[in-house]
Amino acid sequence: MAVSPADRRERVPSLRRRLLTRLLVPLGALAVGLGVGGSALIHGFVQSTHDRLLAGSTLAIAERLAVDDENGEVTVDLPAVAFGMLESQARDSIYYNVAHEGGVITGYLDLPLPDISKMPTNVTVFRDATYRGHEVRVAAQIRRLYGVPQPVLVQVAETTSGRRAVEVDLLLWLTLLEVALVGGSGLLVWGAVGRGLAPLGRLRRVIDSRSARGGMALVPLPLAVVPVEVLPLVIAINGLLARLDQSIGTMRRFTADASHQLRTPLAVLRTHLALLRRFGTDSAEGRAALDDVEGAVKRLERLLVQLLALARADEDAPAIPAAPEVTDLRQVAMEVAAEQVPAALAQDVEVRFEAPEDGDAGLRAVGNPVLMGELLGNLLDNAIRYNRPGGTVTVRVGPGFGSGPVLEVEDDGPGIPEAERERVFERFYRLDRPGEPPRTGSGLGLAIVRALADRLGAAVRLDAGQDGRGLKVTVILRPAEGD
Repeated sequence: MAVSPADRRERVPSLRRRLLTRLLVPLGALAVGLGVGGSALIHGFVQSTHDRLLAGSTLAIAERLAVDDENGEVTVDLPAVAFGMLESQARDSIYYNVAHEGGVITGYLDLPLPDISKMPTNVTVFRDATYRGHEVRVAAQIRRLYGVPQPVLVQVAETTSGRRAVEVDLLLWLTLLEVALVGGSGLLVWGAVGRGLAPLGRLRRVIDSRSARGGMALVPLPLAVVPVEVLPLVIAINGLLARLDQSIGTMRRFTADASHQLRTPLAVLRTHLALLRRFGTDSAEGRAALDDVEGAVKRLERLLVQLLALARADEDAPAIPAAPEVTDLRQVAMEVAAEQVPAALAQDVEVRFEAPEDGDAGLRAVGNPVLMGELLGNLLDNAIRYNRPGGTVTVRVGPGFGSGPVLEVEDDGPGIPEAERERVFERFYRLDRPGEPPRTGSGLGLAIVRALADRLGAAVRLDAGQDGRGLKVTVILRPAEGD
C-alpha cells in the first residue's frame, strides 16, 4: 500500500509541536487547578461579603430592641436601613422575624426558629436553610434585655440568587482569563520556538549550499552561531564529517595506489603477449616471455588477494560478535605455520614453531580464529618472501606477562631499519634497499596485519631479531576471561 507524502509528513515528529505539547499540557493542568482553587476562593469571598451585609442588617434590628416600661413587653422599631443595605440588582427576597419566649413579636411567623439554647449571646450566627421553596441564608443573633428574663432572637434571611449570580459571573471571567492565558502562551511559545530554532534553519541552509555547489565540502560546520543546546550534536556531526573526509581520502589514495600497482603487471602482460605474437612459443624469446607472463599473473593474483584481504579487514562489521569468541592461539598458529611450509621450502627457508610445554595455559585469546589465521598468514608470507635463502622463520606463542597471549614471528632476513618501522604499515609502502634486486611484493602485507589487529583489538610491535639481525613482529592479543 502506497504512502502519500501527506501521511509521511504527519508521521515525521515535529520538535515545535512536541515542545508546545509538553508545555501546554502541564499549563492546562495548572489552569484547571487554579480554576478549582479560584472557584473555592470566589465562593468564600462572595459568601463573606454578603454575610457581612446580612449581619449588619441583623445587628441594626437588634440594636432597636427595647422593653416597654409599662407592661414589660419587648418592642422593636424596625429601621429602614436594616433592609435597604440588602437591596441588590438580583432582587433577592428578604425575610425576618423577632421572637421571644417561643412566639414571634414581628415578622414572618413561619420562618424556622433555631435552637437558641446552643447560641451565644450578642454573636451573629449564620446557617443555610430552605424557606418557601427557596434556598436562603439566615443570620440570627441572641440579645438579652434588661428586665426580661428570656433572650430575644432576631433573624434575617435572604435568598441566595444574587450570590449565585455573582459567583457565576466571576467564574466566567476567571475561565475566560485562563483560556486567554493558555491560548496566548501557546501562540507565544509557537513563535518563540520558531525563533529559537532559527539557528538550525541557518545551519541547514549552510549544509544545503555546500551540496548545491556540486562538490562534497566536508569541512566542519561553523560553531559560532550554534545554540548551546545543540552544540554537542553539531560537534558530533563535525566529527562524522572529519571521519568521512578521512575515509574518502583513504579510499582515493587506495584507489590511486591500487591502479598504479595493477598497471605494472598488466603492462608486463601486454608487452610479453606482443613478444609471443612476434616470436611464437617455440623460440627462446617466446619461452622467456611465457615465464614472464606467468610471473606477472602470479604477482597480479597475489595483489588481488591482498587487496581483497585488506578490504575485508577494513569492513565496518565487528570483529568480535555479541558473545566474544575464544580462540586457541596454539592451534591456529600450528595450522597456519603448516600451511606455509611448502612456500617456505620453495624459498629455501626453514619454518620453526615454538610453544610452551605446559598445555594451553594462557594461550586462549578473544577473537575470530579466521582473522587471527589471516593475520599470522600475512606475517609468515612476509617473513618467508623477504628472507634470505637458507634463512629461518620462527613462530612463537606464549602467555603474556601482565597482558594477553603473545604471538611472535621472527626471521633472520635483512630486517627493517628502526626509522622505517612505522611507515611499513602504510599501504603500498615498500623499502628501497640499495644493491638488492627489486622485491615482488605489493607493500600491503603489514598494512593488512595492522588492519586485522585493529579489528581484533590487538597491539602490533616491530623489533629487531636476535643479535640485531632480521625482524621480530610481536602481536599482543586480548586474553580470554579466566586466563
